[in-house]
Amino acid sequence: MKRTTSVLLTGLLSAMLFAVLLANQAKETQAEVALQAAMKTENVDGDLRSAIEQYGKIAALPGAGRGTVATALLRMGQCYEKLGSVEATKAYERVVREFADQKVTVAAARARLAVLGQGPSAASGLSVRRVWADAPRYGAQGKPSRDGAYLTFRTAGEDLAIRDLATGQIRQLTKHQSGQSAWNSVPSPDGKQIAYLWREADAWELRVIGLEGAEPRVLCHKADADVVRPSDAVRPFPADWSPDGTSILIVLWHFMDPGSEIALVSARDGSMRVLKDLDKRLTERPRFSPDGRFIVFDRQQRPGEKSDIFVLALDGGREIPLIEHPANDMAPDWMPDGKGILFFSDRTGTMSVWWIPFIEGSPRGAPELLKPDVRGNSMGFTRNGSYYYSMGTDASDGYIAELDLTTGKLNSAPRAAEELFIGSNGGHEWSPDGRQMLFVSMRGPGASKDRAIPCIRSTVSEEVRVLSSKLVHVSHVRWAPDGRSVLALATDPASIFGAFRFDVQTGDILPIPMPPEFIGWLPAMSQDGKAVYYQAALKDPRRYSVMERDLETGKDQELYSGDARFRSRLTLSPDGRQLAFVLGDQPEDEFPVIKIMPAAGGEARDVLRGVQLPLCEAPIAWTPDGASLLFIKQLGPTPLSKTELWSVSVRGGEPRKLGLAVEGMIHISLHPDGRHIAFTKAQNRDEVWVMENFLPPAKAVK
Repeated sequence: MKRTTSVLLTGLLSAMLFAVLLANQAKETQAEVALQAAMKTENVDGDLRSAIEQYGKIAALPGAGRGTVATALLRMGQCYEKLGSVEATKAYERVVREFADQKVTVAAARARLAVLGQGPSAASGLSVRRVWADAPRYGAQGKPSRDGAYLTFRTAGEDLAIRDLATGQIRQLTKHQSGQSAWNSVPSPDGKQIAYLWREADAWELRVIGLEGAEPRVLCHKADADVVRPSDAVRPFPADWSPDGTSILIVLWHFMDPGSEIALVSARDGSMRVLKDLDKRLTERPRFSPDGRFIVFDRQQRPGEKSDIFVLALDGGREIPLIEHPANDMAPDWMPDGKGILFFSDRTGTMSVWWIPFIEGSPRGAPELLKPDVRGNSMGFTRNGSYYYSMGTDASDGYIAELDLTTGKLNSAPRAAEELFIGSNGGHEWSPDGRQMLFVSMRGPGASKDRAIPCIRSTVSEEVRVLSSKLVHVSHVRWAPDGRSVLALATDPASIFGAFRFDVQTGDILPIPMPPEFIGWLPAMSQDGKAVYYQAALKDPRRYSVMERDLETGKDQELYSGDARFRSRLTLSPDGRQLAFVLGDQPEDEFPVIKIMPAAGGEARDVLRGVQLPLCEAPIAWTPDGASLLFIKQLGPTPLSKTELWSVSVRGGEPRKLGLAVEGMIHISLHPDGRHIAFTKAQNRDEVWVMENFLPPAKAVK
């Protein structure tokens, strides 16, 4: 009897313990679900005060895991900090005080306290200063010379130049012609030569130029994607020089068929040796170790997704995993003495600078946080341990103005289309019935804003709705003629990039198959929804074409072909009978040309020549009666210059200036009422910053 009772008690106790365990697991699951919901409120909805309330409830939830609570408190502090509240300090201090076992979260909290002047490292020797406030957009695709004398960059006019870091003096090294431009650049170890990527009219080239003024040498020539089949496109991006200056480390980047290889190119004769084939995954800037024995590089975990970091040994090709983590770890670079590697990571919720020791061919210890909240792009070290990086100050917003197209007068001043996520919205486009506004909002954790989220705002209730679909990495969207679905260029869950149609109510997605010749402008859909019009680069003979694809049969028909490149997407007239588009300048032409043609095929004719238009998806828009086209006139050398809105009849005649003039207008959409214009205003510049006196002891060398 006693044995039976004992067995029963033991079983009952086990059952009770199991029930408690299940209850605790349920509470932790509940807390994790609540954390994800709060993060959505913060990052997607942009409602910081509601997010703070949700994070507070998670922190008070009985049974919530310590990691979940610590993360909730950290994010609560970040929300308070964005609101300028002193409550941020209290949240960070609680993380440090109560969650010592959560080392990564505590490190992030300590870093924020240091920035706020409350932490033990606030008085450390770390110095961060801006060295160039108005670098041209994409200009900071260069690197400092090893002696810290100058910085290579791309001018607003798309030439290669250097900027003296002491005086700010600029010296231009190239002078491009039509169809040419300079891109990424890397100085040699002695600072006397620069390797750079050069765009030719029909190719991408790796070139080297000396500072003394000699003519550049072409080391590598790759055929242009737009001229042959897009999947053949390869761009030889220079990443680094070998320490002895005899070789250039490059990334062979496949543009339309994503993938990359890391290769070495002889600086003497251009001979090439592929070191690592990354298949369908991309890398950006691999770096040589100071002793030349290793190369560090980032690599996507899966095509189109976040990156991990690896080291490649050159004495046999052994690959050494350095950072494998669910976060996005990227842009690694060797510390000047070769005993550590610096990298960017968003593991604390915002992109920050970290480092990890690397000694005698292997990592030692765990990564350590060096500088939180660095929303930048790696440029590189100088010999004394100064680390340069660029920060894009990109901002775009949608605006709405009322125009009288008859008189050309502006009836109302432009007003902001959105009140949330200021500086992160664009591509505003009216629905066919004018009752909704489609736009893309750039959002994401912290300052990285790495998610492009399609949104719809009702023009009646002003309610904004985030479009839910299975698509990821959406780049461009436009309405389908039915007003119930949207066309998008995006990546699907299988990491396949292409064109898609998705239902704005259900989120159901339908791929729109595109051939390899498709060149990436967002297609337009016919009025009946049975066909799409797209742009292609064909060969035999080489030409740029407007194509029509029957969605039922998959059959393609070539509607137009020519020698000039496209500078806009196709725009369908309100009645669905005409297509308008912008072509780029040919070598003999100074400015782009606006053309229209029948959507069923036929002769394409010029509507306007001799006017500069910004390179963007929608620099033109039809008027509701189909009699005229509105267009953006660009008055300066870049799309960020002053711009004006003009109108031109499709039947010919002189263009007419309208009453709207702003800087950086890059995308227009006219309401079906013909009175309200929506446009995107962009402000895109780069800043260059340097971190000094931040390396761990004995890491800076002279």
